[in-house]
Amino acid sequence: MMKKMQLALAFVMIVSLLAACTGTPTSAPAVIETQAPATPEPIAPSFATATPEPILVTDALDRTVEFEAYPTRILIVGKAAFMLLDAAFLFPEAPERLIGYELRSQTGLDFIKTVFPQTSTMTVLDMDAGPEQIAPLNPDLVMMKSNLKEQLGDQVELLGIKVVYLDLETPEKISKDIQTLGQVFGNKNRADQLVQLYDTAAKRITDATAALSDENKPSVLLLMYTNKGGEIAFSVPPMDYLQSRLVEMAGGRAIWKDTPTNGWTVVTTEQIAAWNPDMIMMVDYKGKALEAVNELKQNPNWQLFSAVQNGKLYAFPLDFQSWDQPDTRWILGLTWMATKIQPDLFGTIKMYDEIPAFYADFYNLSKAEYNEKIQPILKGDF
Repeated sequence: MMKKMQLALAFVMIVSLLAACTGTPTSAPAVIETQAPATPEPIAPSFATATPEPILVTDALDRTVEFEAYPTRILIVGKAAFMLLDAAFLFPEAPERLIGYELRSQTGLDFIKTVFPQTSTMTVLDMDAGPEQIAPLNPDLVMMKSNLKEQLGDQVELLGIKVVYLDLETPEKISKDIQTLGQVFGNKNRADQLVQLYDTAAKRITDATAALSDENKPSVLLLMYTNKGGEIAFSVPPMDYLQSRLVEMAGGRAIWKDTPTNGWTVVTTEQIAAWNPDMIMMVDYKGKALEAVNELKQNPNWQLFSAVQNGKLYAFPLDFQSWDQPDTRWILGLTWMATKIQPDLFGTIKMYDEIPAFYADFYNLSKAEYNEKIQPILKGDF
């Protein structure tokens, strides 16, 4: 019995010693660890980006792209990148979350760095930047046009980088893409506001022109002017392009409607003479439409056209980009066209009021900022 008691006592003592060794002390000396400094992380934006639920973004291809937090290192690349940039900067979060873009300005002017000086440190990628230029910037999202999926997007996704595609081709698709951007930036209210702004501005025109008979719609020819090495060419757009849509939304008849087209299609001066439209609107994506129109007005052949004789050969307006294309400024293009095509209906609209109002509503620019950064580069027939 004595041996059993001694063994039990010894066991209790061993257990007590083990507990003392593994227990949490009432106080402990501080431990200082020394290690190499970590690579600095990008400065976090001033807003919370983490969310308890996954963030789901539906892009133009109806794909659902999932994020654990709102992306804060966004790149915009590819052809027509300026259209995506201009749309992204409709949102106040864009200057903090975008880290770079591919400069694709048609006029050579950089709207983003001119109007948003806080973006001066953003990386500007070379044109046609590929995965080897994109990956080192460590983006958590790359955005591009949907028609670049096979050419570029698939390669980027193979690197484990998420891609969101936008269309930006028609007013309806632009509204959908704005909602997609609202998901990316976590700002549905701003997306809804922007869609409403576009809808209201467009309906002001289309509600009035929808009631017009064909007899009350002048024939309109929209031409793209190009001058390469002294060789001048004129082209018409397909009827499903925004340029053609705008003519008819503004109350005109697109006189080239029955012309077979596959993209922009070159037409001869003889064809233009055969159409002899009431009105001609000239587009030049290099920013030289006004110069081209002034030259054509002096051309003896063009002086035979009714549009020239009646003073209705117009240079399509532009600032950083031409207003006829599926860029954020398309609503300015529609409004301007309406004042030219249907002056009796829209004679009270003054573009010198419409333009600063657009930049105030869509880009939050003050009148002073507009006067400094936008007004000096405006060109076209106002």
